[in-house]
Amino acid sequence: MTALLPSMDGAERSARRATASARPKLKKFLLRYYPPGIILEYELAGELMQRSVDLLDLSADTDADVLVNAITRQESMIKESHREPLRKLVKKLQSKLRAVSTKSFSLVKELRAHILPLTNCAFNKSGDKFITGSYDRTCKVFDTDTGEEIHTLEGHKNVVYAIAFNNPYGDKIITGSFDKTCKLWDANTGECYYTLRGHASEIVCL
Repeated sequence: MTALLPSMDGAERSARRATASARPKLKKFLLRYYPPGIILEYELAGELMQRSVDLLDLSADTDADVLVNAITRQESMIKESHREPLRKLVKKLQSKLRAVSTKSFSLVKELRAHILPLTNCAFNKSGDKFITGSYDRTCKVFDTDTGEEIHTLEGHKNVVYAIAFNNPYGDKIITGSFDKTCKLWDANTGECYYTLRGHASEIVCL
């Protein structure tokens, strides 16, 4: 005699499908170099979502296998078949850390042009000029190679807080200030084209 399995009715099948769709299903890993981490892209209830696994303590000497075990225990959606791809990503992050640790950096120049603390710094796209904003109400333009001050942009009545080039062209500079105005300058001559007014409070971003 053959034993018959009880058949599922429509409601039970729907309930099982709903339960399955309520479980997150890992789709792929994404690598984040800084700060170091792995991003899990997964599907939940028909929507793609992401969750970050921060690896802030990762170093070139970290045991990759031990770390993969810890991540697997923490994230239930990571299955046995995901372990090797995850391990390769951890190794890739470690190789990047090794490359960075072998580079040496040295101070090229120290510029003391402003009389009060700086608020911001920005380079043009080519990197041959940079600008600084300060509490002394000015923005200064410098030659990157020589450190020479090219222009001092004066006219704001309060702290120059936000500064930027119009990259990729780099022929204009814009400054935002606590005096509630924004100024547009010629990067080559230092001439002020316009003073833009209308904000009711400090300009902190451009």
